[in-house]
Amino acid sequence: MVACLQAPEDSVQQPNSTRSELPGVALELDGAAFEWNAPAPLAFVTLWCSGEDPSLDLCLRVQATRPRSDGEGWEQLDAWCDPREALAPDECGSARLERLAERFGPLRDDLEGAGEDIWRDLAAFLAGHTVISPERQLFEGFAALLGGGFDAVPEGIGLNDITALFFPGCLTGRSAQLTAELATERERFSEAAITPLDLREALTCLAARFARLDDSGLALASSVWLAAWSRLTAGDSLSSTALKHCLQVLNHPSPWAAGSHAGELKDGRFARSALNLEDLPALLDDLAPRWTSDALTWQGLEPLPPDRDGPLPFHPDDAALSDLVFREFLPSHFGAQDKTTNQALYRGGQHEVAREVAQTIGSSGEAETQLLLVHAPTGTGKTLAYLVPALLWARRHEVRVGVATCTRALQEQAMNHEIPRALDAFRGAGLEPDLRVTVLKGRQNYLCWRALKLHLPGDEAPGEDWLAYAQLLIFSLTDPAGDLDRLPLRPPLATDQARPFIRALRDLVRHVRAQSSCCRSRDDRNSCAAEVTRWRAERSHLVITNHSFALARQDFFRHVIFDECEHLHDQTHAAWSHNLDLGEVGNWIERLEQPGPGRRRGLFRRIEKRLVSGTKSALVLDRARAARERLDVTREELVSQVEEFLRWRANAGRERSERDEHSLLREFAESHAGANLLAARARFYQAGSELDGLLTELAERLSSVAGQRLARLRRSLDIARTDLCQWLESVAAWIPLQEGQATFSPLTFHDVQTTPRGQVKLEARVLLPHEFLGRFYFPSLATATCLSATTWIKGGFDAAKAYTGLERAVTPMEDEERLPCSLRTFRAPEVFDYSRVLVAVPRDAPAASGNKDTFLAFVRDFLVKLCERTGGRTLVLFTNADDVKRVGARLEGHFRARKMPFWYQNMEGSSKEKLSELFRNQRDSILMGVDTFWYGADFPGETLEYLVMVRLPYGVPDRYHYAQCAALGSTEQRRQIYMPKALAKFRQGFGRLMRRVSDHGCVFMLDQRVLEPRHRVFLKELPIQSETDADSNLARLVRGNTDYCLQQAMEHMGLDKSAAKQT
Repeated sequence: MVACLQAPEDSVQQPNSTRSELPGVALELDGAAFEWNAPAPLAFVTLWCSGEDPSLDLCLRVQATRPRSDGEGWEQLDAWCDPREALAPDECGSARLERLAERFGPLRDDLEGAGEDIWRDLAAFLAGHTVISPERQLFEGFAALLGGGFDAVPEGIGLNDITALFFPGCLTGRSAQLTAELATERERFSEAAITPLDLREALTCLAARFARLDDSGLALASSVWLAAWSRLTAGDSLSSTALKHCLQVLNHPSPWAAGSHAGELKDGRFARSALNLEDLPALLDDLAPRWTSDALTWQGLEPLPPDRDGPLPFHPDDAALSDLVFREFLPSHFGAQDKTTNQALYRGGQHEVAREVAQTIGSSGEAETQLLLVHAPTGTGKTLAYLVPALLWARRHEVRVGVATCTRALQEQAMNHEIPRALDAFRGAGLEPDLRVTVLKGRQNYLCWRALKLHLPGDEAPGEDWLAYAQLLIFSLTDPAGDLDRLPLRPPLATDQARPFIRALRDLVRHVRAQSSCCRSRDDRNSCAAEVTRWRAERSHLVITNHSFALARQDFFRHVIFDECEHLHDQTHAAWSHNLDLGEVGNWIERLEQPGPGRRRGLFRRIEKRLVSGTKSALVLDRARAARERLDVTREELVSQVEEFLRWRANAGRERSERDEHSLLREFAESHAGANLLAARARFYQAGSELDGLLTELAERLSSVAGQRLARLRRSLDIARTDLCQWLESVAAWIPLQEGQATFSPLTFHDVQTTPRGQVKLEARVLLPHEFLGRFYFPSLATATCLSATTWIKGGFDAAKAYTGLERAVTPMEDEERLPCSLRTFRAPEVFDYSRVLVAVPRDAPAASGNKDTFLAFVRDFLVKLCERTGGRTLVLFTNADDVKRVGARLEGHFRARKMPFWYQNMEGSSKEKLSELFRNQRDSILMGVDTFWYGADFPGETLEYLVMVRLPYGVPDRYHYAQCAALGSTEQRRQIYMPKALAKFRQGFGRLMRRVSDHGCVFMLDQRVLEPRHRVFLKELPIQSETDADSNLARLVRGNTDYCLQQAMEHMGLDKSAAKQT
């Protein structure tokens, strides 16, 4: 073992004592006394590991620090160990050792035999201390797995626990990098090479940020946390213990605070702030959430219009500035980052895209809508290409411009990375940009402060409810936007049972989401995150939003830039379609009267408890209860009649082709057999409308009575009405009735589906989304730019123009009273050298469209052969979630036994965001996924070198598909919708491999249909050498059996012969 005990650390605030002089007991809560004074001094521990999974990863170094017994400084344990001793006898362990070398440099020569007593010495060093580590689970995992010297893993918390508790927003989920990001006072040779002193400084920085809350905010937070702790002690010892440690540590920072922020912290603030629960409502009324801090500044600005009258050209000065930005300042910026020459980083394609965007947006004022369709291959830098001209034009004319993306990740990338780069470039060019930019989403994405105040838990509420409330409260006090997408829906601390907390948090989030007209008074609107964000957006030059918002709020933008525009088709379908799960309606009806304690009691029962029998309000409640009963009866009748239709459809389907089944609901509803179905649908709508009216009347009567509990009930009534109105709108769209007869729309697909749980689902779906886009949406704009890396399909723009509706926008029908839109196209050049890519198709793969078990068995065997040769670095793209689960369950044990990190989508306990983070951070790992990983997943460098595409991404023909064929004709449906969607997805999947100029790798296509003439159109979409012309910048295609394909791949990647020949 290489270890030493060191002298006190320099440049650190030294504690006068290892124990607090503050009172030991702050409050007596439900018989549980909370001791603010930590019973044990703190020790800080950091591990240098190859990854985050103790069962797979290796440990190289253990460092720990603790206060000296005399209170004068700190002493340190620093121990190295030989990670090779943890390797299995038959394991070379090169991948795991390489991960260590990547993080911490080459292994030292003197490590042989080191680490024999490391965990025993660490256990002795930590005895009697509460342990702080960067990630609690990682430390406990290694201590339990390797720590033979521990009788029991010592109690402690992680910096990730404290972050999740004190900043449950943007900082949560960045645990792997958080210590390095917060501790910046010393240079490190590696982000992973953190020390206990770094950990102390990071914790100090985090505590100092939280300590900037005013006394009222701190008092409220302390009181709510204590209420949660007192109730968790009886049922969730893990959470209560972790919560106690977090509060004790932050309440008494003087013994451990280090770095420049240490002077900002004071002992005892938490203990002195805690209040009794009856004082909390008044304190809540006096507080304002974080997002209101600059609301008055924004309100003082004039809103910007979405357009102005007359021509709004792109000014020559702005054009010259844009050229300067792209020719000089952006190359300089990226050159400083990449240490390369400016000339090498000038992107001509990016510059040309920017000029095209400027020309389009500068054509505003023309009589017809100006449209631009751009093909910007991966690596073009399209985000900056449209942001720079859009910002300059909006600033010049004081007009609001919208940028719509398809995912939250792209919105965050644009706002957090690309906007700052653009602004820095403007400053470098001599322009001090007085530009305002805002991210805007739909109203229900934001938290309503008024609603949160109303839902303060009652005395009888369990600990999970109080902890959930604490999460949302702290989120409101620390998050600048109140965007609920940033709130993790998982326990912030270790817990005995996660489900009760998750259920409580989801329920609370549902009740505090902003609703339409949820805040009527000025004060309430000033504190509602949805209102504040809307004010900012109305006054911003550039608004970054999602496709759905841009489509739904046609009044908000007249100039829109659509990034990843191939998703517009599906987003239009989602935004304008209706579906109704009758099982969900039944659950809602039942919840209105369900028994139970506190907020779990049904809404009608809670209202009844607050009303005096015989009053007008009580009589309205009685009528609402009767209407609820009628709605339940009519729902059962509707379910019965829908099931009768399903039986009729099954019988009729035996005599029909599958292509003709799409029209059976129309036929049934318009025939004599459908009379009972139409009557049941009418009675359900009538009963629901009656209940809606009574809920409205009841809410109005409760509004006349003051009191927080009644205000909370009114809020619950508003949410119930919102759900009910959406369902009534959906059932009305499902079968539109006029004088009792069905009046189906030719633009809508009407259907009935059965959910996997056997529930009945009613659907009214936009039949031709591209028709809606081209006929109604694009003509309502002044300008629109559509960009993607997949708009050049089948050798031209025609497929993308049809799929996105642009083709329809430029060709109005005779009965449309509008001018044709004007459309230009631009294709940027390819950026990457695709000779760095090998494409392989194993000819011995079974037919993907044949026996599924046989094909999936081949997929499993192929992945084993590939990944054991390559050591991971592999992304596997499936088209079916069930296939992922079946293959993943079979391979999980195999790869874990070989110490290879392996994950698959929807595996227990992992979100897609977490899987992406794990795969990105573990270079030699394997990840299997479906749709979300075909699009937008960014894994540059050595993280991803092998891409496996299991099947061609054809859509599965269903009744909706055949209804489109009936409306357009099969040939046109295939041209306009089916093939553009499949080819765009295929090209997007292929694009996951090459994300930077320096990337290289191999793509394996296991669906050998791609070689057949009918399906070879997919290969034509890829930059592959032709058989007659070996273009030096294009990928090479190899075909053969599996062993041949793998051998060619290993040679292409420069792996040694043993890997190439491995069987």
